[in-house]
Amino acid sequence: MSSQASSSKKTAWAPIAPHIPSGLPRISSDLSCLVLYEPLRPNYNKQPIRVGTHGGNTFWAPPNLKDAYIRDNASAKLFRWKGGRMTSITAGDLNKCTTYAVATIFTQWPDTDHLLAVTFDAEKKDVVEENGGWKVLSFDYVTRPGTQGLYSSVSVAGGRQQLAAPGSPAWVPQLLPRIYNYDPKPNRPQPVSAGLIGDLALLFALPAFSAQPGSLSQVLMSCMQPNKWHKHQLLHGQDEKERGMVVTVFLDPDNKEGSTKSQLDRLQDGGYGPFYGP
Repeated sequence: MSSQASSSKKTAWAPIAPHIPSGLPRISSDLSCLVLYEPLRPNYNKQPIRVGTHGGNTFWAPPNLKDAYIRDNASAKLFRWKGGRMTSITAGDLNKCTTYAVATIFTQWPDTDHLLAVTFDAEKKDVVEENGGWKVLSFDYVTRPGTQGLYSSVSVAGGRQQLAAPGSPAWVPQLLPRIYNYDPKPNRPQPVSAGLIGDLALLFALPAFSAQPGSLSQVLMSCMQPNKWHKHQLLHGQDEKERGMVVTVFLDPDNKEGSTKSQLDRLQDGGYGPFYGP
């Protein structure tokens, strides 16, 4: 697998860099993995439109049958994430790579601002057989020794529906819709955020919806930085109807010493600091 040279053209926007507090652990420059992005859309010839209800409201739901999808292989993109930065690479034989994590994620716009996800490829497993249905993103609150503040750990099985503390303006609402942001409590001190960690496939999936599909490479390679997200000024992508993505994270076969399961587990758990900083 070989790296492709990035474009030398100047962009019409400038990323806005957040401040990362000193003292937090940092992502190692040798840590890496491969990340594959594959757009997915419903095939209503295989399964009619599904509508769910909650609190008297109705909303669109992705198909729950694996045969009811169309994968846009022509638009699939592969990247190497190393030391917190993304580089576009040419795909080799991914069947020989070790899969670390997978997620399928869909927008629900305009019915809700939620993102729905499962932690597998929805074109390969029926959602109903795997876990009983699509899940909204959720969070667990995590503290780590020597780190001030609370981490929000994103997953589809968390115990909370909102962040542990106010999310950074760099990634709320660009990566996470405002519906997931911390809800201030009257007469209570506001908690301090240590940043966002959690399921690695979901963390990599969020930027895919931060802009329009054609801007994916530009956004990933310009805005994803070590322990932080650089906010861009492009047109948002979460408000595109029925937009879906399968994101697969692989161990990096060209970096066996810096791409192990235990290292990526540590990354998910905040052992290298926040994936997206406060």
